[in-house]
Amino acid sequence: MTNPKARGELLEALRLSRGLTQVQLSNATEISQATLSKLESGHADVIADKWGQIADLLGVPTNAFYDIKHSVAPARIFHRKRKTTPQNAVRKVGADLALARLRVNDLLGQRHTTLRRHDLDGGFNTPQELALLVRDELGAGREPIGNVVTLLESAGAVVLRWPLDEIQVDAVASWEEDAAPVILVGEHVPADRQRFTMAHELGHAVMHDADATEDQEREADAFASEFLLPGECLRPEWPAAATIESLIPLKRRWGLSLSALIRRALDLSLISEREYRAWSINLSTKGMHRREPEPTERENPAALSAAIRAALDSGISLDELASRAYMYPQEFELTFLEETA
Repeated sequence: MTNPKARGELLEALRLSRGLTQVQLSNATEISQATLSKLESGHADVIADKWGQIADLLGVPTNAFYDIKHSVAPARIFHRKRKTTPQNAVRKVGADLALARLRVNDLLGQRHTTLRRHDLDGGFNTPQELALLVRDELGAGREPIGNVVTLLESAGAVVLRWPLDEIQVDAVASWEEDAAPVILVGEHVPADRQRFTMAHELGHAVMHDADATEDQEREADAFASEFLLPGECLRPEWPAAATIESLIPLKRRWGLSLSALIRRALDLSLISEREYRAWSINLSTKGMHRREPEPTERENPAALSAAIRAALDSGISLDELASRAYMYPQEFELTFLEETA
């Protein structure tokens, strides 16, 4: 039996994900906005033909609205919204996150994570202390992390590359109760910045539980810096008379950009403010803020697409998997399988 509340949440999430308002959908379907509002709240129904029309406009199979059973409640986003970010773009990404969570659960079952939340409000831990604690929980110790995406996926997190240019952020994360975190990392993010972006979102996920404030953004930055390169490791490795050439081995070993290394050295008082400004000017003059020597290789999510391919190899058809995800096969492939095709 169809769950009216879940069906209404799916309708709203799909509408927002497609960037449509209720008025636009109302005009296209000739269903009144009042009725659409009641449909989205689970307090109304329409004839099958109208559900078929809605499905066609939203680009999903009609059976999506009859098979849905689980909640598609809007996802909380940990990233701070910029003042210039359009509100409809923020709602769209929230819907994308909610749909991703639903689809992963219906495709692979309820996923569990070894990541744990930590209370920073008590004042007993700094973001840096928590970063080292999370490293230990993930089994990373104090060694360089070879692949941040792989580490998060091995902990049960769901990572997807996603178009996030419109909301002017590099990544967004959501972590609902009794579920695994879902992280969308922007397709536009350069490889040199992606590792820091992922660590920043991990910091939000384990420390915060709502839209990030400016203070929480700084906390997530502090967490990411310590998570990727613990201060106790950088201090003995920092060259006495640092040059670009002497920093390349550090960049290669720890997977940080030169800009991030220089910032890390400043935060640890390994260089002065004056030296930091000189470094920034030097890197900018040589165009290294845009493209650095020995650029870092991009870390692509692989766990989810590997699980889907394993399901395909076991004999489950692409059409069946797409149906479980409330999608047509072509969009399903583009969303979940394109990166490893």
